[in-house]
Amino acid sequence: MKSLILMYVFFDSNGDIKAITPSLDDGFNNTHSVATFPLEDVEMFLTAQKNTFDYHIKKIDKITGSTYKLTKKQSTISYTRTLDSYLTKIENTTPKGNIITVVNNTKDRVISIELLKEFKEIYKNGSEDEQESVSDFLKKGTSILYLTKKNNPYWLLFSFSFIPQDLFEKEILYFNYENNYNDTSVYTKKLINSYGYKEKA
Repeated sequence: MKSLILMYVFFDSNGDIKAITPSLDDGFNNTHSVATFPLEDVEMFLTAQKNTFDYHIKKIDKITGSTYKLTKKQSTISYTRTLDSYLTKIENTTPKGNIITVVNNTKDRVISIELLKEFKEIYKNGSEDEQESVSDFLKKGTSILYLTKKNNPYWLLFSFSFIPQDLFEKEILYFNYENNYNDTSVYTKKLINSYGYKEKA
């Protein structure tokens, strides 16, 4: 007989999902509501097949008590397919020259995504093939990155997304978070093959 594995889903007052963990986390438990769901109901988020931003938790009050349901939000956003079919870990090394660098500033509780400046120059002065690769990057849809416990894609802490065109224009994008996220990894579906990730205190 297959055992039932339950996951704790933390959500805010709007029902927006903030974290999914296999055990209660005091950091979330003190600030968010929590409901339990079978692993098979939320595994689609942990493997990035679907985005938590597209769903919310709905409370249903009954005579016998309250229950919670995972409900899809109404959305007009369409996501395009990226190069990889599965999540890829962004390595915790950032040798000079990564096209996209993700930095988790744990002291300020902010994540930054930075685009290599030379990548923009390729669009203007590169070869025809190089310019075409940049053009393909700019045509990609929303890219979602998942901050997790270190080397554990099943322990989602925080997710954030960007549009390549916005990153190309601003070069650096910032995402603030509320909790303490140390000793982490980042997973994503690759838009390009050159990523780097590091934590900075």
